[in-house]
Amino acid sequence: MNAESTLVCECVHTKDSCSGNPGKSSESITAVALEFVPSKTIELCSVDSEINRGNAIDECDGKSLSAPGKVWVRAARVACIESNKLKHHGLALWEFRKMVQGPSGTLNGWNYSDESPCDWRGVVCDNVTNHVIRINLPRARLTGTISPRLSELSQLRRLGLHANNITGAIPSFLVNLTYLRTLYLHNNNLTETLPDVLGIMPALRILDVSGNKIEGPIPATFSAMNKLKFLNLSNNRLSGEVPGNSLLCGSSLLGLPACKPEEETKTDHKGSRWSAWKILVLSIGIFLLLKMIIALLILCHCLRQDRKREIQLGKEGKLVMFRGETVPKSKAMLQAVRKLRKRDIVGEGGYGVVYKTVLKDGRVFAVKKLKNCLEAAIDFENELEALAELKHRNLVKLRGYCVSPTSKFLIYDFIPNGTVDQLLHPRTEEGEKGNPVDWATRIKIARGTARALACLHHDCQPRIIHRDVSSKNILLNERFEPCLSDFGLARLMENDHTHVTASVGGTYGYIAPEYAQAGRATEKSDVYSYGVILLELLSRRKPTDSSFSAHHINMAGWLRCLREKGQELEVVEKYLRETAPHQELAIALEIACRCVSLTPEERPPMDEVVQILESLANSSESTQPTVTETTATSNET
Repeated sequence: MNAESTLVCECVHTKDSCSGNPGKSSESITAVALEFVPSKTIELCSVDSEINRGNAIDECDGKSLSAPGKVWVRAARVACIESNKLKHHGLALWEFRKMVQGPSGTLNGWNYSDESPCDWRGVVCDNVTNHVIRINLPRARLTGTISPRLSELSQLRRLGLHANNITGAIPSFLVNLTYLRTLYLHNNNLTETLPDVLGIMPALRILDVSGNKIEGPIPATFSAMNKLKFLNLSNNRLSGEVPGNSLLCGSSLLGLPACKPEEETKTDHKGSRWSAWKILVLSIGIFLLLKMIIALLILCHCLRQDRKREIQLGKEGKLVMFRGETVPKSKAMLQAVRKLRKRDIVGEGGYGVVYKTVLKDGRVFAVKKLKNCLEAAIDFENELEALAELKHRNLVKLRGYCVSPTSKFLIYDFIPNGTVDQLLHPRTEEGEKGNPVDWATRIKIARGTARALACLHHDCQPRIIHRDVSSKNILLNERFEPCLSDFGLARLMENDHTHVTASVGGTYGYIAPEYAQAGRATEKSDVYSYGVILLELLSRRKPTDSSFSAHHINMAGWLRCLREKGQELEVVEKYLRETAPHQELAIALEIACRCVSLTPEERPPMDEVVQILESLANSSESTQPTVTETTATSNET
């Protein structure tokens, strides 16, 4: 082999040279050693192999090649190995994908070349540590067994793989996930027995393995699950007694065989009577047990109080700041709240006025003064504590609250880049639309908003219905990621939590017709509002545009009229029609059309919308500049 000999390391499907573009990879690598001579090319070696740290090249290297050829083989091996950017948690999830990826390819958005799995479908990471804390893949048509490498996700708190076709046994390695609180494996094809280790998982609070083919008894260790709040073992093939409840059996509860007749379980105690000393011992035992329960309740209360800082403000008033790395001292925030002035107002919505406050250390927060907040609102402070527990990158973080006999304030992180309404419809003296907003930025906003609503609808227990989803309630952070605000506030303004109200909330133009007519809000009402926002992103026209009222229609009606004529693409702004991929625009229009259907049952759930938009966002963000990039370029020039 002469000096011109080389090796081609080709990434199958992408057809990109590994050495030429080490940032891309795919499911298999072809390693080929070729000898180039003036008249022909001689193939010396060709090996296909699954990506596994250069297996293909190792096999090719083992062939009988001359020294120059082997030098090129080894050089290509280094280039291909460097294409793997995934680290510890990403590799563990990749192995999980390989074992459960079904023929439908629902996890094709998980890319081996990504630096982090945090943007993968169904994966949520901690905002500070970037550790994977939640895997939520219901109804994803997964098939296969659960990879043992999931045990490496040491910070995992929720694992939701329900409504799939996962087989095999419930893995015992789950005991290594010491922070796991929620385990949803129901409606799969799991078999064998319940592992004993489930009963000793320290943080487990929710366990649902119903609707499988699990056999055998319930392990005795289940009786020690002190933190468990919800357990569902129904519709399996279990047998025996429930631990700690020898007579709790029978088909009506868990499908267990009926208990033995009472006569067989009784011991003949005829003629025996409780003596006075036995009654005394029992009384003392009950007394000590009650004292222990009271002490435990006091301890729990103290631990709960430690999660927040509280300052009393005289009669019936106080300021509470929830614990966190970025939370300021309560006294500093109290001083800032007391100094709020009209010049600090940055916005006003249906639930109150928003102020911007800057602390002495330079940190900035948003303070919302609630209006018309009922004094008799049910569990006001408990509701706020529940909202503070919500952690999602597309939801504005609640940091604290201040209550007094006359006012109520909510304290949030300040989101600096305004609202989607201000981005799409800037106020200019000439009445122009302002700078162009590219497709990558718009699809990012659509995807992030869908994720936020999916979290409220599908991940929260009980579910949260927003009731005022509009472009004014979607804020934009430094990276122009959307952050949904005002979630959960509708519940604070009511006397009950039935989602039925005499006065309809929400922003004109975004309200679902059934909500406007009957006053009953559901998840489908939020889906309708989301569809209007998607149309607003596509058309860059306000739902309250004067052209709609002139023709006695709304934005959804406008879309339906054009769709009947086969002209629905006319909804899209001309700038987008000229610059964005038409196939992606057509898919986004189809989603919007389904979301604003007059029949609530025909509107898709938000988790389904997320699945569709994620694929569009991945392709768009990799090829188009965003508003932030465009702004940065203009500033440099």
